[in-house]
Amino acid sequence: MSISCDCSADIDDGPSFFNETFPRARKVHKCCECNGDIKPGEKYHKASGKWGDRLNTYKTCMPCHNIREHYCQYGYYFGELEEQISECIGFSYLEIPEEDDD
Repeated sequence: MSISCDCSADIDDGPSFFNETFPRARKVHKCCECNGDIKPGEKYHKASGKWGDRLNTYKTCMPCHNIREHYCQYGYYFGELEEQISECIGFSYLEIPEEDDD
């Protein structure tokens, strides 16, 4: 199945500063998108910056990061990937469809 649409969000104000890295986890982290575990040894996307008057760091597992990079190339809000994708393509990428036994 191939989906070719742009699920980017309209971003009003970006961060005043931003840094991103792709470290390997030394301990368990939670993905800000799917809430799944990022286990020790796994590579993940780490984004830190200042949005408004708040400093934040967001950690994203590589599967969610890859979905975000492919489908939301022109803008996204951290923590809202599932909603963006759902609104765009009509289903949640987090829900695994049940297989028919037929």
